[in-house]
Amino acid sequence: TLFAVNSGNGQIVYNSALTKVGTFGKEGNGEKEFLRPHGITANPDGDVYIADTGNDRVVKLRYRKGELVWEKVFVDSLVEPFGVAIDSKKRVYVTEKGASRILVFDSLGNCLRSVVGGGDVLQAPTSIAVIDQDDLWNYYQENFFVVIDKGNKRITKFNLNGRLLNSVDARTIGLAEADFAYLAIDYYANVYVTDQLNHQIHKFDRNLNYLISFGKEGTGDNEFYSPRGITIWRRFGQVFIVEAEGGQYYWLGLDGYLIGCFPEKFTLKKPGTTIALYLTELAQVKVTIFDGNSQLIRQLTPEHYQKSGEVLIVWDGRDNQGRVVRPGQYRIKLEIRPTYSAPKRYFKKELEALVECVEESGIGG
Repeated sequence: TLFAVNSGNGQIVYNSALTKVGTFGKEGNGEKEFLRPHGITANPDGDVYIADTGNDRVVKLRYRKGELVWEKVFVDSLVEPFGVAIDSKKRVYVTEKGASRILVFDSLGNCLRSVVGGGDVLQAPTSIAVIDQDDLWNYYQENFFVVIDKGNKRITKFNLNGRLLNSVDARTIGLAEADFAYLAIDYYANVYVTDQLNHQIHKFDRNLNYLISFGKEGTGDNEFYSPRGITIWRRFGQVFIVEAEGGQYYWLGLDGYLIGCFPEKFTLKKPGTTIALYLTELAQVKVTIFDGNSQLIRQLTPEHYQKSGEVLIVWDGRDNQGRVVRPGQYRIKLEIRPTYSAPKRYFKKELEALVECVEESGIGG
């Protein structure tokens, strides 16, 4: 079941069945009422939390048998609560945009810690996402939360005790302007952020190194119009994105680009080349090398995992018998596959490059 917020109408929208859409609440400040709500989060046990921004509170609902039920005001007397997230231990993380701080509560509503902004550390945080080592679907057993702050132009990462780890802003990834809206974290702890201004999804690795941006303005395939909410079901790699009008559903995918081979020509005396590859996700990679007659001369690597980002693979210029190859052209073939989610079963991408072994006099000029 998916839950979303209709901030303008003070309602929660959810699908109680595959094709049935339900709503809960109305605009107001009482029970079963919300005023300009923003963040929403849920867990498999049916706990649903809403940052009821206009009422300066966080509300807890329960999802049972296809219906939402009001449980209680979880915590109130906040200052413009905007984002909310829950971890595997049922700790609830709340951003207070108006107070430039993050509060962490236990499941009973007791405040465990407060992360307070100071100077440039934390400025008016909005959306928040969390991953902890006890989450079953956490490949690297990471412990961190990320927030959007500083006028929706920065992503800041903290450990679960509130220590600042890293940050990245729009200019770092080459954007003159941006309007970051919401965040999500996948199985490999990659961070995804929606950008309403540029109509894109930006992806970063678990250390906030920029990987890729996806989409453009439009209503066609792989296009968005002011994307806002985003959530990822880590177990299966499903991604759900809410836009200004409607929403879209994706599987986590993979892309890769061949940067090149360095050098493209090598000699018998100095054989070998370095293959430079760029991956947007942890991938299964296989590298094979063929001669000019399309005969396999080297199984360079069996299928193995390679991390996201730039990958360097060295071929020493030798064949499967350990002999330096003869002068001529050689075709390097790379095959990349996703490591999980539905595309793992059918998706693969093949990349090719040509290199040449030459006599010493063939280099240069």
